[in-house]
This record gives sequence, C-alpha cells and structure tokens, in this order.
Amino acid sequence: MSWDSYISSLTKSEWVDDAAILGSTPGQESVWAAAPGGWLKNVTAAEVKAIIASDRSSLFANGVTLAGRKCTVLRDALNVEGQNTMDIKMKTSEKEPDPFSFTIGRSHKAIIIAKGVKDAHGGKVNPPVFDMTTYLRKSNL
Repeated sequence: MSWDSYISSLTKSEWVDDAAILGSTPGQESVWAAAPGGWLKNVTAAEVKAIIASDRSSLFANGVTLAGRKCTVLRDALNVEGQNTMDIKMKTSEKEPDPFSFTIGRSHKAIIIAKGVKDAHGGKVNPPVFDMTTYLRKSNL
C-alpha cells in the first residue's frame, strides 16, 4: 500500500506545511511516508513509542519530541475513542523562533503527524488529521 497519496491529501490543506505517517504497532515504529523536503521524516521509533505509550502521566509535564525538537502537549485525546488526536506546539529556540502547531492522529496501525504553517493554530491543523484518522480507523488501518 502506498501512503504517499495520504501525505498529498494532508499537505493540500493551506494550514499544513509538513506531514508524515508512521507505523505504531510494535516493531513497525518507522516512517512509512513523509512530505518531500520536510523534517517530520526524521521522527524516530523511540519518539513514536513515547507518543503512543499507555502511561500518559508525564506528557504534560515533560512534553514530547518530534525529530529531536521539543514540544509541549496542549491536548491529549490520542487514546480517546472517537477523537484519537493530540495537539502539540513546538518549543521555540534561537535556532527556531517560530512555535509551530502540530496535530498527531492515531489509527489502529499508524500515527499521522501534521505540522502547521507559521501562525496556524491547532484548530486549523487538527481537522485534516482528524478526518484522515477517522477514515483510517473505519478502514481498520
């Protein structure tokens, strides 16, 4: 199965700048598809495992990392049936002063990550990820 069309669908949104689809089942935590030129292709298996871990207690205090970049968790409904999304925001640094918004969605076998364009808030990035997550869950993927 090619996931490239799903990436194209996500990045077609005026609010999404980068996207990746990664496996979430044990042993499959790797990038399956990513937007050309984006940095989400560098998300690691360890980062995926931390995002989907059943123990959610430290997420708000410690945040998560995506491709080595620290992020703050704003909303975690990744394991809430019918929602299955998490909204996060990248922490700023001297090197990267813009706090980009991200939404992560979880289907049965994959996670979908979308990075918003500069100044896009999570409410704009979330809908395309939510819709894709819902479709993949209904397709049992």
